[in-house]
Amino acid sequence: VVVSGPDSFVMGRMKTILSKDEPACLISDGEIQSLKLLQQACLITNSDAESKVAGVEVPPPSASNFYYPSWMPANPGEQLCNLVGNWRILQRVGSHRWTTDDIVTAYVASRVCLGLPIPGQKQQAASPPNEKKEHLRYLDLGTGNASVLQMTCWALWEQYERIEARGVEARAEAIGLARRSLSFNVGPAALRGEENDDDTERFNKSVGIVRSDFRGLSENTASNNNKLLKDIRSTKFDLVSGTPPYFEISFESDDKASGVQSTIVQGGMPTSVQSAPARCEFRGGVEAYCAAASSVLSLRGCFVVCVNWKNNQRVYDGAAEAGLNVVSALPVKGREGKKEPLFGVYVLRKICSGNVENDEGAPSPQETEVLPPLSVRNQDGEWTDEYERVMADMGIPRCP
Repeated sequence: VVVSGPDSFVMGRMKTILSKDEPACLISDGEIQSLKLLQQACLITNSDAESKVAGVEVPPPSASNFYYPSWMPANPGEQLCNLVGNWRILQRVGSHRWTTDDIVTAYVASRVCLGLPIPGQKQQAASPPNEKKEHLRYLDLGTGNASVLQMTCWALWEQYERIEARGVEARAEAIGLARRSLSFNVGPAALRGEENDDDTERFNKSVGIVRSDFRGLSENTASNNNKLLKDIRSTKFDLVSGTPPYFEISFESDDKASGVQSTIVQGGMPTSVQSAPARCEFRGGVEAYCAAASSVLSLRGCFVVCVNWKNNQRVYDGAAEAGLNVVSALPVKGREGKKEPLFGVYVLRKICSGNVENDEGAPSPQETEVLPPLSVRNQDGEWTDEYERVMADMGIPRCP
């Protein structure tokens, strides 16, 4: 078992678990052993608050009573990695992992939700009041390991009195990692979206993952039989986010095999089974994301989506087909001086249908504001000042 990036905060969380005021019989020797082993493996003491050791190998448990919190790496290749602030994420070595496009998407989503300017925009004339907002309903489509979902929730967690956040994901492996990460970040009381869970109203803030193909939100498919997906379909969300796979797939019928062949039109074949559906459009591209988002977006809500820049025109086509308007587009370059951006983060809103009753409160269509590109690194390979501000706002300061 590999533990990556555990620090004094993770150690503190483990100690909190073991120091709960519970009957002594419920604190097993295995739990104490877990803490001691983690502390020894990470070379961390109480006075070593800033110490961080990555890639430490922890031998698997030999005793049947050996206890692991659900968020602790417990399977080969798993790592508990820094996400944003004090939040962590479980990822696997050589598999799909969060990266720059995720954090920029979450940053834009949180800023737009709070009425704040995104990189390249001027400060709004009327800034939002410096007080908590009442209620946020937030949905992340194709959430995967829930990196964008959790980053966005972290950025908005203290800004709202009440948050209902949900992610929709089809892959069981990704859902398992996401739920375990959430158990660390928000705790069991706020972790919702499990099967047969009907008590979300008791909690002011909750985050959950629903296992389903998100295309069932806009299509008449078998997945519509999923009760939790039906609950999502009946909700109007203030914020929807999505990071569609980067590479287009072409599907063709194969008469000889009586099946369907798929060809990757853009990019190469991923080396990881988990990475393949995250990088290639096996379950639809930006058009499917736009359709799903439009079906559950409130009139004044916004949809923030990150798309491979090569598919830039598809964003506008998919938005128009789904009745959405591209309000702004933020191109992102990997390095200053590059000719083409790597990806774009787009902000979309509903288009007025012309029905006065149905459109009450909906914004009027507007011309897309294409912002100056955000460059991640300068010619020396260092973060640019603008990207450094993004990272700092998301709880990731530059390393000294």
